[in-house]
Amino acid sequence: MFKNQMKWRNCIRYGLKDLYKTMNTQQLLKTSLRSILHHKGRSILTTLGINIGVAAIIAMLAIGHGAEEKIKNEILSAGKNMIYIQGGHFRNLDHKKELKRKKTLPLTIEDLRALKKACHTIAKISPAFSSMQTIKYLNNTVTVELKGGNEDLLSILNRTIQTGFFITSNHVQFGSRVIVLGHKAAQELFKSLNPLDQIVTINNIPFIVIGVVEKLKHQFGSEFCDADLDSFIPISAFKKYIERSLKSHLRGIVLSTKTYDFIPDTVKQVTKHLRARHHLNFKDQNDFMIFDQQSMLNAAKASANIFTFFLLIVACISLFVGGIGVMNIMLVSVGERTQEIGIRMALGAPDKIILTQFLSEALMLCSLGGLLGIVFGVIAPFVASMFTGWTVIIKPLSIVLAFFAIFIVGIVFGYYPAYKASRLNPVDALQEQ
Repeated sequence: MFKNQMKWRNCIRYGLKDLYKTMNTQQLLKTSLRSILHHKGRSILTTLGINIGVAAIIAMLAIGHGAEEKIKNEILSAGKNMIYIQGGHFRNLDHKKELKRKKTLPLTIEDLRALKKACHTIAKISPAFSSMQTIKYLNNTVTVELKGGNEDLLSILNRTIQTGFFITSNHVQFGSRVIVLGHKAAQELFKSLNPLDQIVTINNIPFIVIGVVEKLKHQFGSEFCDADLDSFIPISAFKKYIERSLKSHLRGIVLSTKTYDFIPDTVKQVTKHLRARHHLNFKDQNDFMIFDQQSMLNAAKASANIFTFFLLIVACISLFVGGIGVMNIMLVSVGERTQEIGIRMALGAPDKIILTQFLSEALMLCSLGGLLGIVFGVIAPFVASMFTGWTVIIKPLSIVLAFFAIFIVGIVFGYYPAYKASRLNPVDALQEQ
């Protein structure tokens, strides 16, 4: 009789053990979900940490990518494949070297013509002068950055005419006193009046308004200087009436390349030709500075990447805190269910099944919080942009990274409680009250 009872007990035990071995993923998920729903309030509070962490990752990346795109648009709006050459500036040149150096040669009209002839990648080129000036019309005044250039300047700066027309080669040749006003400058001076053919004064010198520039969609450095105030006059008129100089010296030269990809090669050619024209030896430093959009974009991208990286670190700290919360709750759950674990082990549940069950519970907790976090992370940046005016861009990679973070947190912070549950001694576990 006793032998028969033992035989049946062993059959049941090993039968249940085989059953545990054949438990599929669906059964484990059902068991995990049942356990989570058994403590709804505690589970919701636990998932909040993961929710905030995942939402922070997506939101911070959206802000970082938006900042990068905004800076990119602002730089590109400052010109079309543009290169700016500034004369008379030295880098890393100490006082002793400056004293020993021969006389600095400024940029000249002859330099501009030589570059235009020698560099076949140049599409358009113009002298570049600028000065802060006050323009007056009747009792209205406005302070603008007055720019002097030739007929190509507006195109190089990637600006368009809203009404009227831009400076022509004849205006440049004869030093005509004509002016093209910036969009905002025209509004402040003329309000609702038509500015074309009106006469404005600069330092009591009359200029005829021949055009108004279209308003910019993006501005580079708009916090410091409003480019919609920029106004333009012929370079010859600028030197005669504003600078009051008849010398051929130029403060700067601005040019555009035929394509964006030509920028690096054009910079090399310009440097080579200017050094030759200024008779600089191999060891002499340049007596001019070159700024190009490609270098500015690369520098801006690097700065934006650093900014995004630090934002991501902050978001990951939030996720780390949420992961600790998940681990704490899972340890509490293991402590509360010690007898349940002991019974399962006594009935033949392998260690692997116990570990997998608790690990799947941790993953499910993280997944529930993470999915809500993804929703909030997508919505929150756009809501914030409505009040702050920030540019936000959510890339698919951000969502993928969020899913990856959820999985990692679930594995890392759920493994220890699951391992602890799987290593319990069945006898000790059954004795727990």
